[in-house]
Amino acid sequence: MFEGIEPDYVYHQLIEIIENYLLVRTNLIELIIFLIMIFAAYFLSKITATRIEELLKKIKFFKENKIKRAVNRLLLPLILMLLISAYYVIAAVLNLPLAVISIFANLVTAWLIVKSITLFFPKKKMFKFLSVLIWIIAALRILNIYEETISFLDSLAFRSGNLRVSVLLIAQSLIIFSILLWAADRISRIVSRQINKNTDLTPSVRVLLNKIAKFLIFTAAALFALSSLGIDLGAFAFLGGAVGVGLGFGLQKIVSNFISGIIILADKSIKPGDVVEIGDVYGWVRELDTRFVSVVTQAGKEFLIPNEDFITKKVINWSYSDNLVRVNVEVGVSYDSDLRLVEELILKASEGKKRILDSPKPSCLLMEFADSSVNFELRFWISDPQNGIHSIQSDVLLSIWDNFKEHDIEIPFPQRDYHLRSMSESISESINKNLAGLGKNSKQEDNIEQE
Repeated sequence: MFEGIEPDYVYHQLIEIIENYLLVRTNLIELIIFLIMIFAAYFLSKITATRIEELLKKIKFFKENKIKRAVNRLLLPLILMLLISAYYVIAAVLNLPLAVISIFANLVTAWLIVKSITLFFPKKKMFKFLSVLIWIIAALRILNIYEETISFLDSLAFRSGNLRVSVLLIAQSLIIFSILLWAADRISRIVSRQINKNTDLTPSVRVLLNKIAKFLIFTAAALFALSSLGIDLGAFAFLGGAVGVGLGFGLQKIVSNFISGIIILADKSIKPGDVVEIGDVYGWVRELDTRFVSVVTQAGKEFLIPNEDFITKKVINWSYSDNLVRVNVEVGVSYDSDLRLVEELILKASEGKKRILDSPKPSCLLMEFADSSVNFELRFWISDPQNGIHSIQSDVLLSIWDNFKEHDIEIPFPQRDYHLRSMSESISESINKNLAGLGKNSKQEDNIEQE
């Protein structure tokens, strides 16, 4: 199994490595100094932790839970890094050895960076990716092959026109784009919070500013990433023509909805919380997006209506200027009814309803003398159209029904009376024959039943 392997040779090689590297006097001194630094950093972190937390709490930008987590994770490696930096200064003055300390400095630097990243990427795949990358870079520097590895990755390349793409460029692109897009997301969230805190702005203006800020921040991050990689942005000029052709064909609706969304936000015709009615959809606006408006009905259905429809179609905004909405309820009574009593009973039906406002007061109007009924209309106001119009109409109609039943008020239904003033002899004879035939059939049926 171990054929070809000489145990004595391996033993002598290990002894040689230990003697040449581990048991060298200067290396042992550096190792002892580093161990002293670790103990000193540990005790300093325990002593200064509470004081640093109190100082950071005075800065309103930091949250208390994040301060404690940051101190627990970063204080020890940070103090150790400061001690190593101090040793570098002393070593430069006194000409002390730095071989072992340099190795540990790379490891501590990687440790500090990884711990810092955990504060911003908790439980995320991106953190694992960056952590592995940092440890790889630290290992390459310790082995003193970092520059050779970079040169090798850069040599694995191909050209596409004037653009040179290498493995190193791809790796750098992934790292830079990941960091910049994360930073852009963080910055856009901070800007969004500041915009939303401004109560002087209307909801629609806040949504518009949020979307513009997000677009500008992410666009700037992408352009900065490309320029930092040394890519000539003029190489992508051909995309302008392709995008123009796409806009002319497949992207017409998308662009139309995007522009319509900007118009809606700018003219403040629709804003989150409004109660709208478009087509057969009635509900309240939950969200304004660049492509659609989210409208939620009372049944819990969420309709994603394209922004273009709110520009080109008839839209009823029940809460455009205010939330006051007048509701009409029509009811008809028979001509035999006491109309004064009917008016009183209809007004009484609007009393005791929490949703009906006392001011403006409900009113009852006699509208017309129709063919079969006398028609009244009850008018009242509500301030919560988001809770539905038909529901309050139903409540009022049920109360009117109960009041009419109690006072024997009749709600008529259409009736028609036909009077035949003249009839020809042929029609009269035909009717008499039919009536006679019906009489005979009924007698035959009676005889059959008796048998």
